[in-house]
Amino acid sequence: SHFDESGYPVQEEEQGDWAWVKSRSDTPDTIFRLGRSRGKGNAEELRGDDTGQPAITDDYGAYDHLFSQHGLCWAHPKRKFRDLARSAVFSRRKRERCRAFYEQFKILLHDVRAVVHSPYDRRERLRQASAFSRRMVSLFAPRKTDPAKLATFKATFLANAEKYLLCVREKDVPMTNNKAERAIKPLIAKRKLSYGSRTQKGAQTMETLLSVLFSLWWRKPENFFAEYRQLLQPVAVAVAEGMAKGGIADDECEGRRKFLRVHCECGIVITLRGAEAL
Repeated sequence: SHFDESGYPVQEEEQGDWAWVKSRSDTPDTIFRLGRSRGKGNAEELRGDDTGQPAITDDYGAYDHLFSQHGLCWAHPKRKFRDLARSAVFSRRKRERCRAFYEQFKILLHDVRAVVHSPYDRRERLRQASAFSRRMVSLFAPRKTDPAKLATFKATFLANAEKYLLCVREKDVPMTNNKAERAIKPLIAKRKLSYGSRTQKGAQTMETLLSVLFSLWWRKPENFFAEYRQLLQPVAVAVAEGMAKGGIADDECEGRRKFLRVHCECGIVITLRGAEAL
């Protein structure tokens, strides 16, 4: 699974101003949690009892010690080292040092990617992971000429080297956390337009809608409304049966059935509490 988090304001805040997302690696299914704090407990809640499956995250500390197989995203350190290599803040000498390191890092990244995309043989993968580990120790060793920020990034990467190599050791483990980052982008766009949610209840309703509807859309975008209608059919039937048992007049009952059909088909009015089923 892939995990990510981003700011999401709730005006009448009760729990926090953050959103969390969990996306499966093998399916489009995604769970959103909105109006939460940035604490470790939210990552634990999303993880659930699924501690044995590989998890891909960024290097945010809340994810530490949550998974028996924890992989870190290669895209994040690549961006950090690239930005240092392009920084206008450094002197020319320091910037050249960052550029030289970034070029070496790109070669390492290219070689790791080639192995990850090659046919899987566990014995060979373990041998290659060991070779990469030794190579990292040499590449990320501190140098007197390293700017302070480069030295910090190198030390952080080296401390997590085994997590970065999970994608080499294990089969079908992605190198990046891009799937979770792509999943949370629509929410970021909504945040810019609507400034989040007004209440905690609104945030909880929105997280359910996002979890159910986006998972459906990403599964079958060309057949979204048919799948959505099929999902809602038991709800509409149960409500209609309840109205009939309640002794509602036939004409009023039919009017309410029509209201349900229209809104279910248009995908406008629905509140489902069932994101955990994803």
